[in-house]
Amino acid sequence: MTAEDLSFLPAALQAGVRPGTHGGVWHLSQAPDVVAALAAAGRLILGLDIRDYAADGTFVETSWSSYTGTDVGEARDRALEALRQPALPGEWVLITW
Repeated sequence: MTAEDLSFLPAALQAGVRPGTHGGVWHLSQAPDVVAALAAAGRLILGLDIRDYAADGTFVETSWSSYTGTDVGEARDRALEALRQPALPGEWVLITW
């Protein structure tokens, strides 16, 4: 993913990303704003994976939600609902769109 791929996001959200191959990884505190911005830009949120990073940069990833429909608004709402669940197993979110 290049910086150009995220140019439609606000600067603060662009600055907070850890680029990935099929999306980006944001801190949990930014994830709802990222989901909303992606949907506002017409991007379909396909899934969320929660990551827990160790000090050495390795991580454990837990598949948290997925969406197989075609409605951008419904995908956004499902992703936001998943992010509101208690006791997420990490502080970082891979958002795939």
